[in-house]
This record gives sequence, structure tokens and C-alpha cells, in this order.
Amino acid sequence: MAECGASGGGSSGDSLDKSITLPPDEIFRNLENAKRFAIDIGGSLTKLAYYSTVQHKGEVQALFLRHEGYLGAIGAFLKGAEQDNPNQYSWGENYAGSSGLMSTSPELCPTQRTRSGTFDLLEMDRLERPLVNLPLLLDPSSYVPDTVDLTDDALARKYWLTCFEEALDGVVKRAVASQPESADAAERAEKFRQKYWSKLQTLRHQPFAYGTLTVRSLLDTREHCLNEFSFPDPYSKVKQKENGIALKYFQGVVRALDSLGWEERQLALVKGLLAGNVFDWGAKAVSDVLESDPQFGFEEAKRKLQERPWLVDSFNKWLQRLKGPPHKCALIFADNSGIDIILGVFPFVRELLFRGTEVILACNSGPALNDVTYSESLIVADRIAAMDPVVHSALQEERLLLVQTGSSSPCLDLSRLDQGLAVLARERGADLVVIEGMGRAVHTNYHAALRCESLKLAVVKNAWLAERLGGRLFSVIFKYEVPAE
Repeated sequence: MAECGASGGGSSGDSLDKSITLPPDEIFRNLENAKRFAIDIGGSLTKLAYYSTVQHKGEVQALFLRHEGYLGAIGAFLKGAEQDNPNQYSWGENYAGSSGLMSTSPELCPTQRTRSGTFDLLEMDRLERPLVNLPLLLDPSSYVPDTVDLTDDALARKYWLTCFEEALDGVVKRAVASQPESADAAERAEKFRQKYWSKLQTLRHQPFAYGTLTVRSLLDTREHCLNEFSFPDPYSKVKQKENGIALKYFQGVVRALDSLGWEERQLALVKGLLAGNVFDWGAKAVSDVLESDPQFGFEEAKRKLQERPWLVDSFNKWLQRLKGPPHKCALIFADNSGIDIILGVFPFVRELLFRGTEVILACNSGPALNDVTYSESLIVADRIAAMDPVVHSALQEERLLLVQTGSSSPCLDLSRLDQGLAVLARERGADLVVIEGMGRAVHTNYHAALRCESLKLAVVKNAWLAERLGGRLFSVIFKYEVPAE
């Protein structure tokens, strides 16, 4: 088992202890252990045993091993697992280092080298925190984060692979711009481009190369590749600038909201959440606008929104619920930095606090696109608290708690969340979950069933996806769900 240096690109978590690359011989040398560990962690023992015992010319041949049980079993017997307490960390596949299931037919993908087996390398990152299910999931065993399986949907697969290819130039440009003092930034960015492009070509020919193919896995692979070439946060300067601008408008936005009647204010708060979510640098339709029009701001974003009735419109049902007793505790999964978190999310949080609802605000542990991170949210919250007594007292009295999700992805997997967040949600009796943004509420979790009330909201900033959903660019999804009795 070969041990590599620490790698920067786990799909979850912001602190990596070690990165392990496993050759196939080592995997199968420990096959019996893998079976036992699969039982211990609740993995798919039957699949593991079946797929791993196909004989070919006297050798064990791996056919298809990429499912939760297999990856869990691998993580369970990685080097160091016997000496350390595995309950103190989790493992995540590093897509930049893993080669996927390699083709035995080189003509399918000429960029791959020929080898005798169908599997080459699996690289795992050790994440310095245990990741667990959200206790509010209705049925964790049947939960699937992703809305669309691109391995089954050929039309969607073709579109999204092309979409990510066409976005590459912009990502490379942003990566170089984020490190103006680095002499080799352009060279590293070009290496990133080549590696990620190669991954996309592999997936065109072998959609199952890394297991189930989804928009989430494509986004995470891009983040892993950026990390591999030392671009951990290409949007850091953009986020700092946008946070500074948005903070200047916070008090004015709050004063305008406070001047409204109660019912009118509830709609204005939701529209603010949606308008804030427009500011997503991961969406080409938005990044083009933001780069060409520096004056594009909060009010302009509101005018971009679809008029009611929205594409998915549960607002009237939500308004009726607000006329009832306040929620005990709301768990909010935030999306972007800048206008989104400051002018969209925090006024909504402030209203919940004013109603008597405790709030857990969950942000990414590590950077991805222009998503707000936990460390950034602490700074933003302090700045807002200095301007607003409601937020200030809520922080002091721990009625507003900021936590990290354990993820460094633009999407959200509710089965792999920081254990501290899960414990807090249980202890505080969270009875409302708010999931914001296309990555977290549309590409993932759109069909997630929870034990409590939930709000899933996003602005659809991709014209192809909007049309597929029956709408147009900047259509609104506002989905309020109540669990069945």
C-alpha cells in the first residue's frame, strides 16, 4: 500500500491527514478483511463478494466495485486504520488521483494506458472529522442525494459533459487571476485544464468510470483537480470583495424590510433569498453578467426573477404556516458568499430569530466555487452583529449557531455531514430544514424526504435545465414540504 503526500481535494472536509493510493493487487490481498469490514460498516457484502470473486485465467478480476459498500470497505482497512480510532475521521475518494475503471479497449479512450486489469488506482483522502447521516432524514437507507443519474440519462450526460468542457476556459482564467503573484500559476492552471479535460473524455466513453455519474461528481472532480494543482480557493478575492460591498447595504435592506407589513415582509424576505441566490459564479449565465456589468446588484437580481406564480410555488402554503406557532429550531444550509449570505440569508435568519426560532447556520468546511465557508461566515456574522442588535444578542445567547457541514462541495450529501452538526440538530430539536441553491436543492436533495418541515429554494440559472423542468432561465423553485402524518 503506497502512501502519498497529503492531497488537497477531498469531496468533504477541510483538513486532510494523509492520502492513500491503492494498487489493485493490494486491494485483493486484503479481500477477506474487506468483507469483514463491509459487514461492520453496513456495506454491500453480497455485491462485494460477487463482483470480487470472478475468476479470469486464474486471477481475480475486478469488474465493477464502485458502490458504497466497496468504498466503505476500502476505507475501513486503509493504512493506519488499525492503529487509529476510525470513529475520529472519515474517508473520501479523491477523483483527481483516482484513475477510475480503466478500459480494456484502448481505442475507446486513447488517453488511457493499456494494462491487464480493468481497475487502476483508487486514491482516498482521510478527512479529519467523522461524517454521519443528518438525523432528520426520513429513511437514511434509501436516501440518494443526486436528483439525476447521468449514467442512465444519455441526453443529460451529453449536455453536462459539454457544459463542463465549455466552462473550462473560464475556470482556468479565474484560477490564474486568483494568484497574481505566482510565477507558475498559468503553467499549473494549464495542467489542471489538461487533467480535468482528460477526466471528462474518459467519462464520455465510460460513464461508470468513477461509479454513478452525476452533476455533483463532475463538480467535485473539478474541485479535486483544482486542489491538486494548488488552486484551493480560486474565488477567494472575489468573495472578499463581494462581502465588503454587500455589508455596506445590509442595514438599508433591513430597514426597508422592517417598514413593511407582516405579510408583505414575508414575501420580500423570500424574494431576497432568491435574489441573493442569483449571485452564483458557478453558473455561466450569471458569471457572464457579473463580469460584463460590475454594477449588477441586489435590486437588479430581483428584477431577473421569474414573476409569480413560480415554476414551483409553495409560498402561499409557507405563509399560512408562518401564521402558526414559531418553529423551535431551523437548520439552514447556506450557498454563496456576498449578496447571497449577507442580503438574502441573514435577513431571513433575523426574521426567524425575531419569531423566537433558534437558527443553526451551516456552511461548507472548505471552499468550492464562491460558496461561503464556515470560517468566512464567522467573519460575516461578527460584522453583521456589530450593526444589528437582533443578530448580536442571538449570537451572545447561542440562539444563532454557526457550524460547518464537513463538505467542500457545491452540492450537499445529507448522509455525509459533520458529526457536530448532526448532534446539534438533534439536541436543539430542529424542526425546519432550509436548503438553498441549485447545487444543494436541485442537483441534490430535490427529492430528499425529511422527518420535519423543509424549504428547498433556488433560482434556475441554467437555460437547458430550466427548459427541461418546464421553465425558462431564472425560473424560481420554492418548495415547502411537510412530512406525512
